This record gives sequence, C-alpha cells and structure tokens, in this order.
Amino acid sequence: MGGDVQPKVSVIVPIYNLEPYLDRCLSSLVAQDYQALELILVDDCSTDGSRDVIARYAARDARIHALYQPVNGGVSAARNAALAVATGTYVGFADGDDWLAPHAVAALVAALEAGPYDLVTSPFYLDDGKKSQLAPRHLQDRPLTRKQFINGMLAPAGQVRGYLWNKIFRRSVIEAAHLRFDESLALMEDELFCVEYAVQTDRFFYRGKPGYHHVIRADSATRTYGLVGSLPQQLTVLHRINQTLRAAKGQAPAQQQD
Repeated sequence: MGGDVQPKVSVIVPIYNLEPYLDRCLSSLVAQDYQALELILVDDCSTDGSRDVIARYAARDARIHALYQPVNGGVSAARNAALAVATGTYVGFADGDDWLAPHAVAALVAALEAGPYDLVTSPFYLDDGKKSQLAPRHLQDRPLTRKQFINGMLAPAGQVRGYLWNKIFRRSVIEAAHLRFDESLALMEDELFCVEYAVQTDRFFYRGKPGYHHVIRADSATRTYGLVGSLPQQLTVLHRINQTLRAAKGQAPAQQQD
C-alpha cells in the first residue's frame, strides 16, 4: 500500500436481541486506534431495542453500515449478508455482546501486512467473572504452518480455536474461493468457515497480543442446545471438516495478495 493510506477493514457484527451488551461492543469498535474501518452491523430481526442502538450509532459515525434482515435467518445468513456488501481489503468479525481493546484491530492488521500473511489469529480474554491470566506461551508471536493452524483451531482448548472474532482475513481469499457460511448450521459454522479458508493458503501468523474480550453468557447458542442437543450438528460439521481437509490434501494453495 502506498503512502500513509490505511487499507480498509470490514468488521462484521451479527446482532440478535443484544440490547444490554450492544453499547459496550459498538463503543469499543468506533474507538479503535485503527480508523479505516467499515463496520457492518446486521440486525437479524431483533425484538428488543437493538435496532434503535444500531440506528443511534449509525447516525453519528459514517463508517457504520447498518443492515436489517427481512426475516430472522440466523447468524450465518447475517454474516453472509454482510460479506455481500463488504468492501474492505481485510475482514474481521465481532459478536455483538463482546468488546475489543482499542489496539485490537491495529495489532492484527500490522501482523498481517508484516508477513505478508493471509490470516492472523491472536489470543483472547474470556469475560466469565473469574480472574484469569494468559500463560506466557500464549503471548509469543510466531508464524504457523497450515497444519499448526488447523490443529490449533480444532483443539478443544487453547488460544487459536475455530472462532472468527480473534482472527483477521483477506477478503480477496474469501471471494476467490467463493466462501460463505453454511446457513443450515446453528453451531460450529465459524469453525467450518475457518477450515475452508485455511485450505486456500499456507500463510498464517499467531500474534501474541490479546485484544478481544469474549463475554460468556448462560443463554449462548452452545449452552442453549446443551451437550446432547448440539451433538448431531457437531458431528455433521466435523464430517464436513474432514471432507474439506481430505479434498485439499496434496493440493498446493494459491497465494493471495492485494
């Protein structure tokens, strides 16, 4: 990128009945040190005051693009609607009940461009009411092979995982591979998307600087379904992931740059 112009980052935020949390989330996004943002807020037919909060922020910050879904289609449909209109060089995600430290986006972008890499992931904080510290090994920068990244993403614990919100992606890779979220899935759709993205490239980096705060809620999708209720979808996604990895085995990933 020439000069001092920052490449735009599209941050996608799906929202459904998150009024009690939304102010903190949106305040943290508009206060990011990194200014070249396109904040795509997708209201999935909320029945509380979420829509009013979105409208209030959109009225005072031109970087906000508010989308209102015609029907409640779920988080995957909401993210897909945002991807359809995103114009950023890079793409990030946030959940509407979480929040970010001011440096969060800037740290990810700097690491992505320094490589250059096609995906950067970082450690995160769990806001669960308990005092916890990240182990020193989680705060160390390091490049990752595709295998290391996927292993960390599929691990049941750790700081990589299959989440979207602690990562930054290149939109060129997403569009070249025609990647979208599976709207038939209510669980682990993020993990499947990350795997489908990962097999398109081999340039990954772990930035050991946490900036994302994930809020643990009793009524989250995973907890609502419960262990037994979520098992069928988990097995379906794991099967899809295995199919994706087998299909990609032995294929050289295309290098994607802007």
